[in-house]
Amino acid sequence: MNQEEREAWLEERRKGLGGTDIAAIMMAGAEQSEKLGSFENSLFKLWSEKTGLYETEDYDDAILMRGRVMEKYVCEFYELHLGEGCTLWEEGLTWHPSRPRIFGTPDRLVEQNGIRFGMDAKTRRYRFGWGESGTTDVPLDVEIQMRVYMEIFDAPYWDIATLFSLDDFRVYRIERDKELGESILNVAEAWWNKHVQDEVPPDVDATDACKKALSQMNPRVKDDPPRVATVAEKDLHEKIIKIRKELKVLDAEKKEMENLLRAKIGEDSGIQGVATWKMSKPRKVFDKQKFREKEPKLYEKYLIEQPGSRILRIKEAT
Repeated sequence: MNQEEREAWLEERRKGLGGTDIAAIMMAGAEQSEKLGSFENSLFKLWSEKTGLYETEDYDDAILMRGRVMEKYVCEFYELHLGEGCTLWEEGLTWHPSRPRIFGTPDRLVEQNGIRFGMDAKTRRYRFGWGESGTTDVPLDVEIQMRVYMEIFDAPYWDIATLFSLDDFRVYRIERDKELGESILNVAEAWWNKHVQDEVPPDVDATDACKKALSQMNPRVKDDPPRVATVAEKDLHEKIIKIRKELKVLDAEKKEMENLLRAKIGEDSGIQGVATWKMSKPRKVFDKQKFREKEPKLYEKYLIEQPGSRILRIKEAT
C-alpha cells in the first residue's frame, strides 16, 4: 500500500467504526487483566481520529510490522489446517449492509463445503489469555472484533488463526450469536451518534495515546504569559501535588522493602515464590561520548534534528 492508497484508506475509516474500534468501545472500563489482545486503547484518541482532529499514526513498530509480514504465512498454515476444498480471498474494507457507520477489514474470507465465513490471522509473542487450539478461549477484545465481522458478512462463525512465538500454531472458532452481535453494534452506533455526530468528546484518560492526541490537537503555544487559573484548575493542581507527594513516599517505602529483601536473600539465588536476585548477562553498548571525541565529523554527519514537543511541567505548591 503506497502513501496515496493509505491516505484514501484512512479517510474511508474515518467515516465509521471498524472491528477494532468497536472492541475498544466495548472494553472501556474493563479491568486491565481483560485487555489482553490489543494495543493501548483510548476512546478520546478514537474520537479525535474520527472527527479529523488527530491524524492517525502509521503503526510501524516492531510488533505490528511482524504481524503484517507474518500474515500471509499464518494464512498459508491456516489453509493447510482446513485441508482440501477451501478457498481464501481478501475482501478489503466492507461496510455493514444496513448500518452505514459500521465496517470491517477482515484478513480473509473463506468458503468451504458451500459455507462462507472468515478468518483473522494473529501473531503473538505470549500465550497468556489464549486457550488451547480448537476452543473459543481468546481475549475478549479479539472476540468482539470477530463478532462485528460476523454481523457484517452474515457468517455462521469466524476463525482466529494464531501463531505464537513462530512455532505454536493454533486455530480458534467463534460461533455467531446474532442477538449478542446486534447488541454490540447498537452500543457502537450509540457511541458514534453521541460523540462523533453530536460532537460530545469522551473524557480524557490516563493513556499515552490520549496524551499524543492532545499534543497533536494543540501543537502551538500562545506567546502570552500563563493565564490566571480557574477554581477547577486550582483544584486539579492541588490533587496532582498531593498524589505526587504520596507517590514519592510510596516509592521510598518500596525501595526500602526491596533492599530488605536483598539483605535476606544474601548470596542465595532467590526465594521460591518470592523473588530471584541473579547476575544479569553482560551486554555491549555503544560508547557515544568516545565516538564523538574520536570521530567528531562523522558524529555530526549523522546527527538529526527532532521536532520539539510540548512538555507539561507542574509547578510546586506555593
